[in-house]
Amino acid sequence: MGGLACVVINPSKRGATPRLRAALDAELRGAGWERVAWAATTPEQHGAHQATRAVEAGAGLVIAVGGDGTVRAVADGLAAARGADGRAELGIVPLGTANLAARGLGIPLRRWPALRLAAGTASHRSAPIDLLRVSTDALEAAGAPPEPCLVVTGIGFDARLVAATRAGLKRHAGWGAYAIAAARSLGAPRLPMRIAVDGGALEEAREEARARCLLIANSGRLPAGIRLLPAARMDDGTLDAAVIDARHGLAGWASLARQVLPPAPARYSPPGRALAEVRLSRGREVVVGLDEPAPLEIDGELLAPARRVRARVEPGAVAVRVPRPG
Repeated sequence: MGGLACVVINPSKRGATPRLRAALDAELRGAGWERVAWAATTPEQHGAHQATRAVEAGAGLVIAVGGDGTVRAVADGLAAARGADGRAELGIVPLGTANLAARGLGIPLRRWPALRLAAGTASHRSAPIDLLRVSTDALEAAGAPPEPCLVVTGIGFDARLVAATRAGLKRHAGWGAYAIAAARSLGAPRLPMRIAVDGGALEEAREEARARCLLIANSGRLPAGIRLLPAARMDDGTLDAAVIDARHGLAGWASLARQVLPPAPARYSPPGRALAEVRLSRGREVVVGLDEPAPLEIDGELLAPARRVRARVEPGAVAVRVPRPG
């Protein structure tokens, strides 16, 4: 195989140990990579810059070792860069709490199988996947470009849940920390919102709602086997939007739980038949307008509250190493 492979690692993750580094280096060299370069993320540079520099140096494979924030940043850097011989592949070694990108792609959550898959010593294939680009009125006011989103953008309850999840609790309780934070966030207000899909104007939007949460997703798989958006795929050139509402306190949230909990994929009640309603739509672009600035998160990272959000799909933006079927 020859050539250069680069590993972008988040050193703050507990699993980013010298043993893991040594094992990944050995697997890459065993897969035929002659040179292996390492780059650590920092609080200022989350992985996009490191990935872009790796491609500029000729890397044919860039592996993101960390949580969903690191994976989305590295994916963004790869999508923005093109090597002389085409684009580099993305490998993923998930060390985060929820690891939603790995779940959506069928990548093993156990470190050693994921490590071998990313390095190429386990059976794999290269799959082109989509990336979402998310802009808000707050980002535009700050002169900032759209943010990349690999898995999900959440407005309202979902963002409040992320804000309420403590880092220390995540280290001890894993993804269960989100369940604890969810219980603390059940009182999130219902937000008036207008939603336009694929070029519609907000002023003429057919869908107006009061909802606890809006999800704009590239994947619908959550921890505990929950398939919140069964039709969502990361390689279909389409984003999925879910307007989620729960009324009458705990009774409404219990109704939502009955509709989404495994083993079956989520099956939502027709409008007006339950205390919790989920309305789904699909398209290439979604624009959301809110009466007041609402909390916003992208792949588990909080952004400034926004009154207007626009998300569009960049189809096939990144080539990712995933398990080969069978």
